[in-house]
Amino acid sequence: MSERFALALRLVRGRLRRCAVLPVGVALAIGLMAGRSEAGLVDLTKLRLPDTQAELQATLIDLEFEGDDQAVAVLAWLDQVPAPQGVSAELWQRLRWRTKGSVAARSGLTEEVQQAHKRLLAIQTDGQPDALAAADALMVLAQSDEHLGRFDDALLNARRAADAYQRLCEGAQPRPDCDYRSLWRVLRMQGSRAEARGARVEAIDFQQRSLDLAVRHADNLLHSLTLTNLALLHQAQGDPALAQRAMVQADALGRVAGPLAITRVRVAQSWLAASKGEDAAARRFMEDALAQARASGMERQMALIRVNLADALMRSGRPREALQAIEQALPVLRRVHDVRSEPVLLHNGGLARLALGQVAAGRADLEAALRLWQAAGAWGRMQEALHEHSEALAARGEVHASLDLYHREQALREQIQQSNRDALLKQLREQQQAQAEQRELELLARDNALKATQLDNQSLLYRVWALGVLLLVLASAAVGVLVSRAREANRALRRSEVQLKLQSERDPLTGLANRRHLRDMLKARANGLPRFDGALLLLDLDHFKRVNDRHGHNAGDAVLVEVAHRLGKAVREADLVCRWGGEEFLVFAPHLHGDALDAMVQRLLDAISSEPVLLPDGSSLQVTGSLGYAAFPLPPHQVAVGWEQALNLVDLALFIGKDAGRDRRVCIRDCQARTTSELAQIEQDVAAARARGQVTMDVRSRV
Repeated sequence: MSERFALALRLVRGRLRRCAVLPVGVALAIGLMAGRSEAGLVDLTKLRLPDTQAELQATLIDLEFEGDDQAVAVLAWLDQVPAPQGVSAELWQRLRWRTKGSVAARSGLTEEVQQAHKRLLAIQTDGQPDALAAADALMVLAQSDEHLGRFDDALLNARRAADAYQRLCEGAQPRPDCDYRSLWRVLRMQGSRAEARGARVEAIDFQQRSLDLAVRHADNLLHSLTLTNLALLHQAQGDPALAQRAMVQADALGRVAGPLAITRVRVAQSWLAASKGEDAAARRFMEDALAQARASGMERQMALIRVNLADALMRSGRPREALQAIEQALPVLRRVHDVRSEPVLLHNGGLARLALGQVAAGRADLEAALRLWQAAGAWGRMQEALHEHSEALAARGEVHASLDLYHREQALREQIQQSNRDALLKQLREQQQAQAEQRELELLARDNALKATQLDNQSLLYRVWALGVLLLVLASAAVGVLVSRAREANRALRRSEVQLKLQSERDPLTGLANRRHLRDMLKARANGLPRFDGALLLLDLDHFKRVNDRHGHNAGDAVLVEVAHRLGKAVREADLVCRWGGEEFLVFAPHLHGDALDAMVQRLLDAISSEPVLLPDGSSLQVTGSLGYAAFPLPPHQVAVGWEQALNLVDLALFIGKDAGRDRRVCIRDCQARTTSELAQIEQDVAAARARGQVTMDVRSRV
């Protein structure tokens, strides 16, 4: 999922305002609006705290998010304001320090966060630490960790806070001083982390729980915000009908809840329009959201909206205006230590600078963004940024710089995929180990029970011999059954190990061999020798990212499955087709050279583009591909190369085909290198080598 989608979710999850749910809420909403200055911010000199618990909680929740734009003023006001008359001293201390902690957390004020956390843990009820105050302390830490990019710590603290709130506030006897909005907030954080990991089904589940909470308490604003979150998730999940239905309901509720909710709805509507390619509508929605935020005096929210507006301007071909929006937003977000948004701004700013011809400055912005994402462990964001900057550099003719970023992206993709494979294998092994241990425990328990029975029967052996003989026969039969079951369990374990090995060698989506299987096969075939013999063909689907962006990931998966099927039918029985990664496929064809190799290449390209691919929604899509290939060892000098170097050479051929306009096949016909070191020098600058006649590449469009 793109970082732009993550920012859209953050915007619609932003400031909480208490809507008119209970009669007291109506009076409170009027009072807060009366205390606002012309800029839209609350005038703290005119604000008075209510004397009832419900009104006080609502007012302080509102103040937590006023801290987005005047954090220091809100913290100073909370230090000076006298305690309300109608609530207990313990409740006032808990609410005051929770509010201070949340304001500080959302503004990156770490010392104030630690102070609030310490004070909340010190609150006692009946001589014991107050459990609800401890939950509030965890929530404050979770907000601070999330704001500073410590996402693993944020998730751990949010889970612990959610467990505490559900135990104290959602059970049969809930505490009277609970505030459902605190539980809503930590559920939102858990959903955000699930979405960032790509676990959208889990993220939707958290949002559904949040929605149930908002509906149960008749909170129009939280209801609208949660529906907006669900709309974005359904769109990313490839279900535009559900997304549109949720957005219509969110818009209707937002009109009741007020202009702040409408701002969040407009941001989400902009993202949905952009995902459908409606760039003009996306920009209008974002400009409307910016106007709403400006009217309410929300400087930080304006900065976040400008991040999305800059993206809409880039899609409309207006990089100079996009860069201006980024430069307006960056100082605001740096001032509040918003480390999640800063790398996105740097990334988008780099793209804008590249579009304006400022190549060095654009690359510097990218490297700064990559350093921030690397510190936060956001590997998926880094891969996407490398991909987009590589394409932008290629579009400007910066072939060497584009190729460098392309190889960094491929290396990072391999690292991510390997990490995912290792995690999956570890999980499967742990599951099998747990099952085996459970079976062993069951066998031991049965064996112990059998031995106990035998010991009990020994006392009867001398008195009833015949009965003892019968019991011994029965016990022997039971042991036979247990032994038989143990053998069957061992056979099942061996079958599971075989199945696990097969799964580790296959791509789960297409059923083709995966990168690991092909690599192991080529290593075994080389038998320790540095010479690779055979043909390698590397195919990349043209503009595949557009398929996912315009038709959804379900359509992209359908294209990959169909292409894999067609490739498998087009090769020989002795050839091996594997999914090399993303939209790339690699074919190893032993003992194939010359015209026969060219004929296979033509068959492969015809196979994927001869007929449109049928998508899940009933529509069809024309698919083309670019292909780099060569037969090794290369003529005329037959320099020995390993399979890794052979793969790198056909990778370079593929890159030249894509740079030439895609829907191309590029063959390395011959190479004048006499030694491996000469061949390595040619690889360093293949364009110059072609110009000097050191390497011959045949670049053709598909017939």
